[in-house]
Amino acid sequence: MAATMTSLLREPEVGEEPKELPYPGLLKELARQALERHPRYDYRGKTATELKARLRSARGAVRRCLGLAPRALPAKPTRVHERAAVRYDGFSIRPVVIERGAGWHITAHLYVPDGLGRPAPAVMHVHGHSYEGKSSAAYARRCRGLARRGFVVLFVDFPGAGEREPTGHALWYPVLANMPLQGIMVADNSAAFTYLAGLPFVDGNRIGITGSSGGGNQTVFFCAADDRPAAAAPCNAPCLIWEHANSGSGAYCHCEAVPGLVGAGVEYHDLLASFAPRPLRVFAGMRDPLFPIIGARRAVQEAEPAYRALGGRGLVSIEEHYCDHACPADFREGVYRFFEQALMRPGDLRGARDEGDDIDLSDPRLRALPERPRRRVTIADLYRTRLRGVRPKRVNATQLNRLLGRPATARKARCLVRREERGWSRVLLGTGDGAVLPLLIRKAEGAVTVAISDRGKEKALAQLRPHRGAVAAFDWRGQGEAAPSHDSWNQRAAHYTAYAGEPLPGGRVTDLISAVRWLEREGPRVARVVAFGGEASMVACLAAGVEPGLPQIELHGMARTLRDAPGLIGQVPYTAWVPGLALVTDVPQLLAGLGRRATVKRWLEPGKEPGREGYD
Repeated sequence: MAATMTSLLREPEVGEEPKELPYPGLLKELARQALERHPRYDYRGKTATELKARLRSARGAVRRCLGLAPRALPAKPTRVHERAAVRYDGFSIRPVVIERGAGWHITAHLYVPDGLGRPAPAVMHVHGHSYEGKSSAAYARRCRGLARRGFVVLFVDFPGAGEREPTGHALWYPVLANMPLQGIMVADNSAAFTYLAGLPFVDGNRIGITGSSGGGNQTVFFCAADDRPAAAAPCNAPCLIWEHANSGSGAYCHCEAVPGLVGAGVEYHDLLASFAPRPLRVFAGMRDPLFPIIGARRAVQEAEPAYRALGGRGLVSIEEHYCDHACPADFREGVYRFFEQALMRPGDLRGARDEGDDIDLSDPRLRALPERPRRRVTIADLYRTRLRGVRPKRVNATQLNRLLGRPATARKARCLVRREERGWSRVLLGTGDGAVLPLLIRKAEGAVTVAISDRGKEKALAQLRPHRGAVAAFDWRGQGEAAPSHDSWNQRAAHYTAYAGEPLPGGRVTDLISAVRWLEREGPRVARVVAFGGEASMVACLAAGVEPGLPQIELHGMARTLRDAPGLIGQVPYTAWVPGLALVTDVPQLLAGLGRRATVKRWLEPGKEPGREGYD
């Protein structure tokens, strides 16, 4: 049986039995190569005129990749509700609800220092992946520290955190409609910034923004898209995307990955440079395993020439602390000092120099939404609304290849190793773009059936066991013998390749086409492709769309429509979704274009809509 066969990714030592040599680094190599195909822009030696044009173009690319309409920013609240302030030592907290469209509630805490005599500087605080949001003691401590020093502070919950938990977060399917979570958060933060800037006791020209980890990335993307902040202090996040892929130890959340950004020529140093010449200081932990310090240093170093040319010499910098992915006391003190230098003016209120005592954030008086709203919009609702006006069309191979980020010629494969055993052939294929495909062929007379599965070649063969003819099955990139050592690399590869404009599904389409074409060149006719599972069915459908000569495909687990994506979490892995696909076409149109070449044996039915996927 195939399951007992040794793999071609196992190599015996002299005189020893075969030992396992899997290829867990394959996805990492392919993701790095995808990013490397887009060289970083070099700001050195450019004139101010050249740099202004470059940064204008980069900011436009950022907004497009975030899925924001040309005039979406600055966003304005459609409704604001403020509750009574709760007083503490040196400041008060006012719970606030900012609506950006009916039912889309942005919950926040407004920290106001005691004794303000004139409009004060302010800081908007956005947070990372503590789903407690504004009720997290660690985050609230920073807001207290700023408020006790004389800053008005607005602490905003991101979607899915705190009182916004029902909206959902860490969801990848919205990229189908070109609405990545980061774009939603930028628009939310823009509306919150508008509210903060309009308060009578705030100087709207002196508002900064800060956040750490996911909040650090929110800070940078917001500043690249909305030009109103006067100063920025992103923490524990700025890092070249390439360096994150090369040496970082953890995955982004789905909310931090922006499809197409690197493919559009924008890397992290461009995001920092777009803030020039306003003051920006990156705060980083020297031992941070998630966002390596070398990537943070390089991002700042490569943005600095733009600052220098635009009159902001010394206004972009990095402050390093000997810590890991954390914000200890001296780290926070550095943030306070930065904002005092960047935003404070003579005559401003300067309060206590400490953070004060922790407060009870579970106090019901601090809830912005004490009662359940009659209408509460979720990310799934936003996704469906975005698709409501879309009229899907049939697409040709050129259009599909463009969405998949693959050249039309990327289908050649070569045999790296081949071994014959009784009744079986074992082949290691190398694709034209560098993937390695372990392929099993069961020998028999007649045409070959190619089987693929969401769970690898052994499962595909097992599901075809009653079939007595010739069968071939393979592991696509990142699957089976080529699976990463940790599942986070599926997520990381999905993010990095999407950043590069070469989404992972496009590579897996290449894998299927390459395997079929290689088999056909070897002699036996390929009669059909059988796909088991939601991702395998989508890959087979897309492959048939870009390769008119692909044999008949048989789909066991096909989505009826991309509009069902919110309810297909758990049935279709997020790695199957192609950014922007739902704005162009849909499953009925894809299948109609294939005609009799496609047969659906089992349809997927949407179920519960989980609030998160692929991120813990």
